[in-house]
Amino acid sequence: MQIKTTLLKIVTAGIDAFLLLFCFMLTLGLFSSIQSHSMVHFQLLTIISLYVTCLVVFVISFYLFRIFRLIDKHDFFTKKALHFVRIVRYLFTAASVTLAGILPFIVITAHQGGAPGIILLALAFVLFPLAISAFVSVMEKILINSIKFKQENELTI
Repeated sequence: MQIKTTLLKIVTAGIDAFLLLFCFMLTLGLFSSIQSHSMVHFQLLTIISLYVTCLVVFVISFYLFRIFRLIDKHDFFTKKALHFVRIVRYLFTAASVTLAGILPFIVITAHQGGAPGIILLALAFVLFPLAISAFVSVMEKILINSIKFKQENELTI
């Protein structure tokens, strides 16, 4: 079991590094494109939204590492793990909300550039954490049932 959680930890750290690099590169591009004063507030909203989302994702990673530690200790089917899973679900929903801050800039940019397909791509990007939140919600219900089953088995023994 230790090897599987180590791989999950490496993948989680890799996703965090990629996300940080992506936000940094996108921020550099947005700062270098600030030329007209009419879109500065949309660009700043996008930059703030990206960095707040990065912060939320790093907090999600922190709780994922705590969940991985519980798995390593064979202590996953507990109320503590359920609490961590709930926090992760709420944080994925928060990530989707904070990512919604990029939509005004994307809509204006797509309108000016004549590329309406980018709006659908941005919507998919914004709604992806919400889909993960729904998946985590299903996993949370499975965890609740497993905890109840474990408690019932402990009472009968």
